[in-house]
Amino acid sequence: MDWIGWIRGLISAALHWFEAHPGTASWLEAVGSITAIVFVYLFALFQGRRTRSHESTDRIRRAQGLALVLIPALTAFRPKIEMAIIQESKPVPPDEIVHLLDQLYVLGLGGGLILQVVAVLQANQRAELPQSENENARSSYNSIARQLCVPKTLSGFIE
Repeated sequence: MDWIGWIRGLISAALHWFEAHPGTASWLEAVGSITAIVFVYLFALFQGRRTRSHESTDRIRRAQGLALVLIPALTAFRPKIEMAIIQESKPVPPDEIVHLLDQLYVLGLGGGLILQVVAVLQANQRAELPQSENENARSSYNSIARQLCVPKTLSGFIE
């Protein structure tokens, strides 16, 4: 109980000192106001950081869930697109991917590349094959298409 007496004595001495000095109350009020403003600012700053952290975690979880849905669809689609390039046919983008186009932004750059693949496939559906009398030009066109399309678009996602 000795420490309680010590605290009472300290508070009593502080109160007597404040009563003896008339301008001290206004200074104490100013310091208290500034301290309160600083604490409110720090509280808002930490709340904002915590909110951004939760949003970032939610975005990562959405991207992981979307990737879990897309990986089997892209894996199953790879042989189809490779055969379409070889046979010069027009593959249709998988419905699993087409239904998720509005969510691909969550994947960042990878989602943008998948979106480009779907756009190229849809444009290819509307376009006609180039008419070429020269079969050598056709095989050259196919080899360029194989080099450009398969390694850059699908290989980076699946392997």
